[in-house]
Amino acid sequence: MDDHEFSTHLDLILATSEIGIWELDAKTGIAVRNLRHDQIFGHETRLSEWSADTFLTYVEPNDRDRVKQLLETSLETGEPWSFETRILRADGAERWISAKGMPKLSDTGQVVKLMGHVIDITETKSNEDRLKLLSRELNHRVANTFAIMNSMVRHASKKATTVDDFAATLLERLASLARANKVLVAAEAERSSLSDILSMELKAFDGWQERIRITGNAHIWFSGEASEALAMILHELLTNAVKHGALSVPEGEIALSITRGEGRQVLIRWVERGGPPVVNTRPKGIGSTILQNAMRDEGKVDLDFAKQGLVCDITVNNSFERKHTDAGSADEAQLQEDSSDTSATGDISCAGSKIMIVEDDPIIGMDIAEIFRSCGAEVLGPFTTVASALLALRLTPDIALLDVNLRHETTDVIASQLAENEVPFLVLSGQADPSDLPSALEGVEIVSKPFDESDLLDRVLRLLREK
Repeated sequence: MDDHEFSTHLDLILATSEIGIWELDAKTGIAVRNLRHDQIFGHETRLSEWSADTFLTYVEPNDRDRVKQLLETSLETGEPWSFETRILRADGAERWISAKGMPKLSDTGQVVKLMGHVIDITETKSNEDRLKLLSRELNHRVANTFAIMNSMVRHASKKATTVDDFAATLLERLASLARANKVLVAAEAERSSLSDILSMELKAFDGWQERIRITGNAHIWFSGEASEALAMILHELLTNAVKHGALSVPEGEIALSITRGEGRQVLIRWVERGGPPVVNTRPKGIGSTILQNAMRDEGKVDLDFAKQGLVCDITVNNSFERKHTDAGSADEAQLQEDSSDTSATGDISCAGSKIMIVEDDPIIGMDIAEIFRSCGAEVLGPFTTVASALLALRLTPDIALLDVNLRHETTDVIASQLAENEVPFLVLSGQADPSDLPSALEGVEIVSKPFDESDLLDRVLRLLREK
């Protein structure tokens, strides 16, 4: 390859890698650049002149002195120049850049040039910030979960008349709380309807729903990112209301209104009344950080710590609507209706059916076995190893329920054998991302853990009918 071919290949690599190249003259402060360099700073075409001083005008003002000091030190000592900073582009957009430079020395050891590159790292920074926020939120939720569980236990104990009623109520609430937490780790939020998000979060706080009045049309859909943010925000608002706000006292109430703004905007207002007086000077904690930062580019959140009660205004920038079986408003009755109504309750019978259970957790396995024995099924298992489950296939089950991971094994071998024998099966999984499942389980119906007993029964009965 000759010099011209090499230069052509180098230009192609630079063009496709989105890297801005620059070379700064130490004496004049003037820099030569490629086109991509100037595009990173918001210019469609290359400027006629660029200097170190020109560059510094784009740097975020609070960071300008630091970057300038790094440049001067590099020119004086010959140390490499490397930093990340925010810039305000010529078109007004705020971006993040990573810049690196290496000195070129004269025969006497003086710096005559700095040569380096600049890269737009805005997307990377955005992902880092999101992961940090989610990490802090997860840590925060772990601490809050115990307080929420205590409230749930106390609330359930006041209404329950028997130990069985108390256990059933508490299990439902804990399962709802677990489902609400799953939205944090999903790559794309499974729920994108505001109505579904509200229902999911309110179920985790079952018992307080009767004091939350909802008005407006909630049959509005959002992107996965906006749905995730809304789930975080609403969970935080509800947690705060139960611990410190309107729901911490018997007479407190919350009004939640949903209206349409300009274009595709949706405006959600949360107003608390009747709770303890709000202290406006309280220190800012993770809760406030989550509320004010969760929406990021998807919208904004405004908090008003009014003395009579917290007011939170949530603006979601983009929404879209899908056809719904009920186009009416999502009023309080719609959203607070118990969603546990299912055909699996009532007259259920699995009599004569052999149901194979593969689950290594003894408590979960016993629980599933009891569910199906109580409706007349012959239960095979629970089997806790792949070897014992494969041997049990000789008993010709009618249907199988498979956990994905059995300690250090996976059940993909069992799944392949079941498919070969034409035995229908369901997968029980606590994994948030289905793409993480073994290839043998691809396309198989998944029941998420923690599962709803009625839903599990419904699915098994449907598979038995289809067999």
